[in-house]
Amino acid sequence: MFKAIVAHDPNRVIGNNLDIPWHIKEDFLHFKETTTGHTIVYGSKTFTSMGKALPNRKNIVLNFDKNFNAPDCEIVTSIDEIVARYKDSDEVVFICGGASIYNQFLPYCEELIISEVKKEYVGNVFFPEY
Repeated sequence: MFKAIVAHDPNRVIGNNLDIPWHIKEDFLHFKETTTGHTIVYGSKTFTSMGKALPNRKNIVLNFDKNFNAPDCEIVTSIDEIVARYKDSDEVVFICGGASIYNQFLPYCEELIISEVKKEYVGNVFFPEY
């Protein structure tokens, strides 16, 4: 079962280059509490922005280069491989970004967990329309 989890501003901004434009402690805590103990999927840019695998979760990085260096993560080169592995599973898999990854997985997500940031921020990375 796929679920997308995201925080975005009123214009669906989720990032500015490789940074999240806000730091909201409650949102980070919500993300941690929701995803801990589960599988999370994100792209290589998101991994690069975080700098490390997130603890107490199975981290899957989607990247076309199987040799992409992401310690403590599984590298998968195809969305089809992830969908085939988990689409009929009872396991909850959280889609965690970035924009391209969200866009590719939205058709498979049974639930969107959205935290709307009230303030507008400058950014160049957007969550897809839903």
